[in-house]
Amino acid sequence: MQDIDVDVAVIGAGIIGSACADELAGLGLTVALIDRAEPSAGSSGACDGYISASTKVPGVTLELAVESQRLWRDFAAGIGRDIGYSQPGGLMIAETEIDPAALEAQALKLRAAGVVAELRDRNGLLALEPNFGPRVHAALYCPGEAHVSGYLAAQAMAARAIERGARALWRSALAPIELEGDELRRVTVTSDGRRFCVTAAQWLLAAGLGSRAIGAELGLPLPIEPRRGDLVVTERRAQPLVSRFCASAHYLVAKGNPELAATSDDPRERLGYGFVVEPTSEGQLLLGSTRIFRGEDRSSDVDIVRMIVEEAVARLPALAGHAILRSFAGLRPFVPDRKPIIGRSKKRPNLLVATGHEGDGITLAPITARLIGELARGRAPCMPLDNLSPDRFWSNPP
Repeated sequence: MQDIDVDVAVIGAGIIGSACADELAGLGLTVALIDRAEPSAGSSGACDGYISASTKVPGVTLELAVESQRLWRDFAAGIGRDIGYSQPGGLMIAETEIDPAALEAQALKLRAAGVVAELRDRNGLLALEPNFGPRVHAALYCPGEAHVSGYLAAQAMAARAIERGARALWRSALAPIELEGDELRRVTVTSDGRRFCVTAAQWLLAAGLGSRAIGAELGLPLPIEPRRGDLVVTERRAQPLVSRFCASAHYLVAKGNPELAATSDDPRERLGYGFVVEPTSEGQLLLGSTRIFRGEDRSSDVDIVRMIVEEAVARLPALAGHAILRSFAGLRPFVPDRKPIIGRSKKRPNLLVATGHEGDGITLAPITARLIGELARGRAPCMPLDNLSPDRFWSNPP
């Protein structure tokens, strides 16, 4: 068995774990990056890649998103790899007479947080996206919104962490975790048939959906559930029907009100549906999306695909002439209070946690990495984390 002794061992190499490993290694700390598969094999490789502030509710998540958008620009400029980054802006569209008022209210909240948010009537909307049909009445335009390939970005972050000296252990299984007093000290890791004893001064749990089981082993309740999201991929076109991410105002309703899936009589709301369309750098369109609690099931569902396509065509009539190539589903790590889990555990003082970002992992990866880097060095975080503590789910927190 080979011994690996590092400053920080990171469990999970999705977009959050890889971003944190890259940040920590860049700060000069020795790092081990451990994943049961490999970077982007989970949720980070099955998402739309929208870097958004406009889809966040006011509060800590919106504040994190605003700062993270700036950090994404810096990261994309300095990584030296193609990660599919662009900043075309984004639209939130109104589809009923009530929606424009809702968009105006959202615009006021976004502006208060420093986000540029422009209300556009139908003519102003069509000047940006002329292919929307009569069902779409108005829009909220946020020019700071951006896009990245979650898959490529996580791969790039992990690769740069390794270049900076991080030790990667892919396709790993963790043996029972060894504690010394209240602290996590070492774990036996089997990676590609080889066994390693990993010892670390600090540990970072960033395993997405896998964080719940590992937290339970450590006596740390992390109530993370998989919330499925379905996407449909169209054929490539030289000129996609839209040039930026567009979502219906109802997307916010579906995102923030999971109880509708259990109580509504509308079959779309029972699937947590909110219209989304996004062009990729390859000229395809991603159509979505759902928010469903269906356990670990990611299998294709023809009824969901049909609904997504029909709803998209109702808004973009010219889409009827496009071929559909495939569909897929990702599993978001959902937390009941709808806030990510970021911070140091008082119960396990050498354990940092960065997980439970649900559909905001891509957006919040850089700011999460910055915060974890500060905590790992014993510094006060640049933003308050009291409401995000990993100990907040205790009935009697330490």
